[in-house]
Amino acid sequence: MDRLVEMIRRNNVFHVVLTGGEPFLNFDVLEYALKEFHALGISTSVNSNLMLATPDKIQRLRNTGLDHVLTSLNSHNPEVNDYMVNKKGAFFRIIQGIKTAIDKGVRVSANMIICRTNKDHIYETTKLCSEIGVQKIFATRLVPSINVENPSETDLQLDREDALNAIDNLLSAQKHFGIEIGILIGYPLCLLGNLDKYREFVGRGCPAQRGNRMVINADGETHACTHESNSYGNVFDIGIKKAFENMLRWHDGSFLYQGCKDCEYINVCGSGCRSAAFSYFNKMDEKDPLFIGRANIKHHYRIDIPSEINTLIDRNESFAVPETIRFRPEKGFYTINIRWANAYTIDKNIADFLRNKQSAGKTISLGNMIGKNPRDDLIKLIFKEALVPADPLSRTSLKNCVKKGCSVNPYDLPDVFS
Repeated sequence: MDRLVEMIRRNNVFHVVLTGGEPFLNFDVLEYALKEFHALGISTSVNSNLMLATPDKIQRLRNTGLDHVLTSLNSHNPEVNDYMVNKKGAFFRIIQGIKTAIDKGVRVSANMIICRTNKDHIYETTKLCSEIGVQKIFATRLVPSINVENPSETDLQLDREDALNAIDNLLSAQKHFGIEIGILIGYPLCLLGNLDKYREFVGRGCPAQRGNRMVINADGETHACTHESNSYGNVFDIGIKKAFENMLRWHDGSFLYQGCKDCEYINVCGSGCRSAAFSYFNKMDEKDPLFIGRANIKHHYRIDIPSEINTLIDRNESFAVPETIRFRPEKGFYTINIRWANAYTIDKNIADFLRNKQSAGKTISLGNMIGKNPRDDLIKLIFKEALVPADPLSRTSLKNCVKKGCSVNPYDLPDVFS
């Protein structure tokens, strides 16, 4: 773990998710890793089924600085949940683990893996999560293992109608229970069709293709996507940077489906899920099994910029770059990290401008903003919380007007403003 921590520090990684398997099975190393990462200013999250969580263990992790756990809850029905995780009694242990974590001040998100077995359980499971204090629930399509010969003939399948019904039920539950919602594996945007209605699910895309994520196994072997078996080298032999360079085909568009390449949303969607395409068609550059085609997009995605942002800009309000914003130079551009895993790419000149203002403690307004479209760039940066009002009262007025977490990158959209 010391060697991993040092490599991650040296390569300027922003965020680390400690997962498994089940990380609580190696609890002392989990606790130690969290302490080391937080001491370096690297944010973290933990993926755990929470079945081994106890008040003492959660408190120990909380003491390291951990504030978020992603757990799995596949159904409000104990029998269905236990069937899907192949463990009797899992449901009640997960629920108890969630309550224990929340009681100790750790935010909990829950992930439902959606397939034929539980596709009609989303509303009631979301209701349960809201009642026990879960902050956010994800409805994530199941990606069958490459070892399954005909996934469409098993209960692993989720067809187009079922996929849309699933996210419709999630939207309905959000409306009724006020819980945050999302997905961890993107749907092809052409499946959604109405990108205004389904705006909550626009922007996830494919993190592996965006080039800001990699997976390191416990033995050091690496993957671009959690679902693939191919390794790009062992970090203990070749280092993180070389392993990442070996993933070039994920990053250069090689795996994009040919039928998607003329779509204006290609940078947002990434042809849907490449691992799902491989599971069903045995080719990384095949179509996502839920693909319909560009012509099915009837209503486009537009960012509705809150009037409060425009009002502040028009009166030449001053904005600051928060100290928590992190920058990493790339080849000709920068990656900027807002918080947690929320990172996206920006122009080098703008990044340098922001970094200089941040280090000097100086503010930015429309009057001194750089670029060809200073107002548009200012709006995008404020919307993504890369800039915040210098005045505390103005900052409060924008509290609910900005987009938090992992969401769409305005720079990837063809025409972002309403």
